[in-house]
Amino acid sequence: MSKSHLIIVPCHSIWNPFRHSQVPNGKSNLGQNPEHWYLKPFQLQGNDHLAFIKHGLQAIITLLKDEKDESFLVFSGSQTILAAGALSESQSYYLLMRQLLRASDGQDPPNFDGIAKFINEIKQLLAKREIDIETLFNTRVTTEEYALDSFDNLIYSIYRFKQMNDSWPQEITIVGFGFKKKRFLELHAKAIDFPKERMNYISIDPSPKGYIINETNQYFQHLAEMELKNAVSLFEKDWFATRDPLLTKKQSRNPFKRSNDYEDVRLFNLKSPIDHDKLFFDIYIRDKMPWSKKE
Repeated sequence: MSKSHLIIVPCHSIWNPFRHSQVPNGKSNLGQNPEHWYLKPFQLQGNDHLAFIKHGLQAIITLLKDEKDESFLVFSGSQTILAAGALSESQSYYLLMRQLLRASDGQDPPNFDGIAKFINEIKQLLAKREIDIETLFNTRVTTEEYALDSFDNLIYSIYRFKQMNDSWPQEITIVGFGFKKKRFLELHAKAIDFPKERMNYISIDPSPKGYIINETNQYFQHLAEMELKNAVSLFEKDWFATRDPLLTKKQSRNPFKRSNDYEDVRLFNLKSPIDHDKLFFDIYIRDKMPWSKKE
């Protein structure tokens, strides 16, 4: 069946499958505890790891709801953490989602932070579509191993989709943090000339625990401010992340010196900074990409 719908999960950390729960007789490591992940301090406050799991499960739900079977799911993220070794963000998400579904096969699913609702819906959709877990992951889901930032998540996932399906996506759905929606739809899509009207975004945000209403509001206000300061305002000035500080940030996430081998992606693998992003876009990208809107 020909695929035309790309579903992307931009990954944000690495699940450690070898880490056991700290408590005696603790439950299996299904990513439910912070110590099961290589988390940065700012990811602890909002229990970001639980949102990561929901991103992956919601993406699988979106995939299975396509009864025309035109969708394909890509987990995107490179080997970004030295302590995790050669395990990539995308590999860890892929393995964890499969492990969660395997652990729920024929029995009640784990129910930390409402995860059971997602898993039960997946199980119902798998039964309805007559698809088993292994077939799902072997034929409809893959990883993208090179992305170092959100721009890479988008463009590299498109090329990975092409590698796997020998066609370009006509529609894209991204499952991620709601506060990053503008970054993807307003900035990255524009930079690669992907029609905004053919992009969808499913938002699942962090869920800090034990906060009163005012503290929760302050938390999300701070997230929005940091997104504007550290991402949106920078990508507005540097569409393709070829200059500092975005370039240095990207390089710092590549301890294993990975480089992609996607066909024709060299247009975006620039060895020197782009001085005039709009001019570069007008000359090389506008109306020239395989997915550009045809008049």
